[in-house]
Amino acid sequence: MEDSKNDSPNSQPIPTNVQEETNTYEDEINLIDYFRVLWKRKYFILVGSVLPALVVGLIIFLWPRKYTVTYIYDVGLTEKGYRVLLDKFYSAENLDKVTAKLKETGLDKYARKISEADTDKELKKLVNFEVSPLYFEALTTSKEADVRDLQEIQQVKGTLLAMTIVGKPNKDMQGISLVMRDDFEKVIPIYSVKQELNDTISKYKADMAGIEESRFSLELELERKKATLAKLKNLEPKDTDKIPGGIVLQFDNVGENSEYLPLAYQIQATDANIINLEDGINANEENYNYYRGLLSLNEKLFDQIKDKTSSYYVIQQFHSFLTNIVNDYEDKELTDYLNAYIKRIENIISANIPVIEKPKVYAVAKGTVKKSAVVLAICLMISIFAAFLLEVIQKSQAQA
Repeated sequence: MEDSKNDSPNSQPIPTNVQEETNTYEDEINLIDYFRVLWKRKYFILVGSVLPALVVGLIIFLWPRKYTVTYIYDVGLTEKGYRVLLDKFYSAENLDKVTAKLKETGLDKYARKISEADTDKELKKLVNFEVSPLYFEALTTSKEADVRDLQEIQQVKGTLLAMTIVGKPNKDMQGISLVMRDDFEKVIPIYSVKQELNDTISKYKADMAGIEESRFSLELELERKKATLAKLKNLEPKDTDKIPGGIVLQFDNVGENSEYLPLAYQIQATDANIINLEDGINANEENYNYYRGLLSLNEKLFDQIKDKTSSYYVIQQFHSFLTNIVNDYEDKELTDYLNAYIKRIENIISANIPVIEKPKVYAVAKGTVKKSAVVLAICLMISIFAAFLLEVIQKSQAQA
């Protein structure tokens, strides 16, 4: 019976085009419902999206603007020198000096920002150094990189060094930039000079140690040669000492082969060896005394810097110290060395001068429009979602 009912003329299948029209109609109804919800909640959506964007834009607009000033230095820095410079400037000892100087000039807020910066990234937002050209990006190590190529890259020097200072308000930028500039140009070189003096002291100590090590062996060789000379002089010449005509003796080193010479020539060769040894010992002794004087001088300079680096000690003060102690030395060699060293310090001072003494202070863009547009888009999506959610809740309560 069921089969006969299914085969009746009244149970014909619905045409496909009719089903499509029905689905389309239902979709249109759903879209209309969505638009009705949006229109119904239009004020909620408008206030929920526009108001936060206006508030954020107003806050950004009224927020104090940041300013930047950049000093350009015409110096050549290798990759190693650049990293050493950053380590010196961002060291805790140097930052303590900077903050103390800022507080002395009444810039307590900026000093507090530097003190509260916990990472290098935060510090670089306040004071940043960049080398031009930016060749350091080529130093990324890979398995395929040739070590020799990396070493060659590390020897390349950047031609310009830019120090960028960021702060606020505009009226404080001159004082802030002056403190940072003085620290970079006058205090940071002291650390380099201190390191160079330490290396020089180590070098002279090594040279003196080498002379001391060779002193015993040279004196022992001298005594041996003198004893040999005394024995040769006590020998009587024999007929075998006469070299037959037409025979020529050739030696690469007469000193090592003098025993094959006639007695008279052996004595002469030994005398020459003794003279050379005595000259070498005397030269080593002179060099030792000279190195000892230089070592004492450099240790004095090192102690001067070591005792003052904890305070705000600048390279100009060190230069004045050098000029004051020149007259304390009567030895011409030490005086010449000290005068030459003073010239090197003066070169360091003259090199740490920016290309432009008074660069322009630029205002940092706030990006008010861009940030407000982002907030508007986010709040618009949240408001639309909240509108539909409220509509669903309202219908559920009505049905209940």
